[in-house]
Amino acid sequence: MELRQFSEKDYRYLKWLFKQSFPASERAPFRFVVRKGLQGRADFQSVYIKGRCCGICYVVPYKDMVYCVYLALDPRVRGRGVGTKVIGLVLRKYKGRRLFLAMEPLDPTADNYEERLRRHHIYEKAGFHDLPNRVTEAGVVYALMGIGKEVTPWEYRGLIDYYMGPLRRILMKMKMLD
Repeated sequence: MELRQFSEKDYRYLKWLFKQSFPASERAPFRFVVRKGLQGRADFQSVYIKGRCCGICYVVPYKDMVYCVYLALDPRVRGRGVGTKVIGLVLRKYKGRRLFLAMEPLDPTADNYEERLRRHHIYEKAGFHDLPNRVTEAGVVYALMGIGKEVTPWEYRGLIDYYMGPLRRILMKMKMLD
C-alpha cells in the first residue's frame, strides 16, 4: 500500500469516491479541493493497493500540525484494516507533527450512529484520542480527535486561514466550540 500525489488520471474515480463518501453538507466542491492541492495548500493523495487506486487521503499540513480533512476508501476495501494502515502512512510521512481530524460527534440519536461509532473505533485503534473541543465548519458541528497535544482554537483558525486564504471569511463560516 502506498500514498501517491493526486494525478489527473484518477480524477473521475476520486471525484466519484469523494461524492459517495461524504454528504454534500460535509464536502467542499471537488474542483476547489483539487485546486488547493495543486496550489500546495493541501496534500491530495491517492491510496494505492497493488497498483490500483482505492482511496483518498487529503490533509492540510501547517506548521507542526496536520489536519486530515478527507479520508475515504473504496467500499470494496473497507473493513480490512486499510484505514488504520493509511493513518500509519500519514503518521510516518508527517512524523513529529500533531495529526488531527474532525468527525461527526458520537450522538446516539443520529441515524448513522453505528457508522460513527465504527469510525471512532478505527481512529482510536490508530492512536487518536478525543480532543476537548468541537468545531463548526460551514454550519456542521464536528468532534475533534488527535494524536499529540491538543490544537488550540487560535491554531485551528490559523490553519484554516492558511488553507482557505482570504476566501475563508466569505465562503466558510467556522469556529471552535467549547
